[in-house]
Amino acid sequence: MPLPLKTRLYYGFGRMLPFLKIRPPVADRQTALILRPARHSSVTWEKQAGGEIILTIPQNDEINFVTRTLAKWLKVPTERKVELDEVGGFVWELCDGNHTVESIVQKTAREYKMNRREAEVSVTMFMQMLQERHFIGFYKKVSKKLEAEKATQ
Repeated sequence: MPLPLKTRLYYGFGRMLPFLKIRPPVADRQTALILRPARHSSVTWEKQAGGEIILTIPQNDEINFVTRTLAKWLKVPTERKVELDEVGGFVWELCDGNHTVESIVQKTAREYKMNRREAEVSVTMFMQMLQERHFIGFYKKVSKKLEAEKATQ
């Protein structure tokens, strides 16, 4: 659901006007736990023998002519590789859009014999880092009843 124009302008220009002291909206814990993480479509990955996962992230091709020419001349790589450890790889595999953050926390706690609080903190911090780097995104699954109501309007 798109944000109203007033809200988009408020948050858009608020970052450039520090005296407004606009902060992003804060989600409560329960709302965050029902979100579903999904991997970015341009990020490819492969699993290594030891359980590590290698992510391959393409570099931004939407750059101007001068930067593109300098990149060819200086031989800038076209992709970047990130290696995730065993626990990070386990969480990455579960970020398929079908699992909620809550279910990922529970499965991680069971798999690595952590208590629930430790698993929740480590998984949420890891997912926050992935989201900041645009490797994953979060969405909230809409119920079929709500979809039917929107379709009739």
